[in-house]
Amino acid sequence: MKKLFILTALLCAPALYAAQQYACCTYEETPKYGLKTNTTRVEFYGGVALPEKEWSENGQTLQIGDTGFSAGIAFVRNVLPWLTVGLDGNYAGFSKGDDLSTAAGTVNYRSGVATGLVTGRVYLFPHAMTRLYGTAGLGAGYMYAKEKDAASGDTNKTYDSTDMAWMLGAGLEFDLDETVVFGAEGRYNWVGLRSEMKDRFGHDNYQYWTVMLKLGVKF
Repeated sequence: MKKLFILTALLCAPALYAAQQYACCTYEETPKYGLKTNTTRVEFYGGVALPEKEWSENGQTLQIGDTGFSAGIAFVRNVLPWLTVGLDGNYAGFSKGDDLSTAAGTVNYRSGVATGLVTGRVYLFPHAMTRLYGTAGLGAGYMYAKEKDAASGDTNKTYDSTDMAWMLGAGLEFDLDETVVFGAEGRYNWVGLRSEMKDRFGHDNYQYWTVMLKLGVKF
């Protein structure tokens, strides 16, 4: 019986060794998906910008921007797997608004908004390959509106303003591999208006939506 036990052990040893090596390699090669504390990402955004409302002036509809594009970059730090803080820079460029008849002639506007925000996110399923999150940001925003002659396209005057800005949004992202993240994010954006912008258009804020795709890299 003792000899049979020794013989069986000798025969099984190579198989056990191979199984152990396979298990180790498989464990080491398993992708490390999900979010971890004290990790950083840089993210690049691109998508569409949608103005929320139109204004009126002397009984006419005044639209200082129509559907345009949005692009941005963000640096994000995980302070916890489910919580991030970061910095976000975004630009929304709107296409030409409707023509408006004035005493000086017919004009239209081309406008844009640039924001710099401190942001935060709260994640659902932070350790999963696919994650949902809510996001918010607060900072400063710069908006301009170029008044152009509708016939010639010449710029009559540029109005601008710098004031507080904030955003609320939600997103979906998933890991393409251990370092690359792909996703989509929608935001509601608000920027305050003052000085020339407020005096010209009679409003103290401007609101718009952005819907963007993003590509991020983990460090």
